Amino acid sequence: MPVNEFEGNSSWGYNPNYYFAVDKYYGPKNDLKKLIDTLHQNGMAVILDVVYNHSFGTSPYVMLYWDKQNSRPAANSPFFNPIPKHDYNVGNDMNHESPSTKQYISNALKFWLREFRVDGFRFDLSKGLHRRIHSGTLLPLHCMMPQGCHPFGIC
Repeated sequence: MPVNEFEGNSSWGYNPNYYFAVDKYYGPKNDLKKLIDTLHQNGMAVILDVVYNHSFGTSPYVMLYWDKQNSRPAANSPFFNPIPKHDYNVGNDMNHESPSTKQYISNALKFWLREFRVDGFRFDLSKGLHRRIHSGTLLPLHCMMPQGCHPFGIC
């Protein structure tokens, strides 16, 4: 399950809002770091469940570019689509074609790799990470990964 800070106090974590923070429900960040270190010492890899396809209303990146009249992300948002681009959407749909979103996700992935030393990632709703940009052209997942990383988070 995702460990990012999410909306509310009780959730499975699939309603993320703060991608660089451990949710308060799971305890302090240093406890998670100790857990990961202990798992590594015992020969186990840690694959972090991440949700980079949507975010919800209390996310600062959603609120920065909000269209109050239509109650959705504004058309000028560099992070979110005003109208979802796929049928599987919940919350506010991230704009994976945007360089700003790609950089934000890349920064978040690097943070978890470096700060917490996770071994890889499981991407929630990976169908939502591919977009048709031009007819027949797909934006593959590796376009959003930190430079030098394998598409599954292995650097």
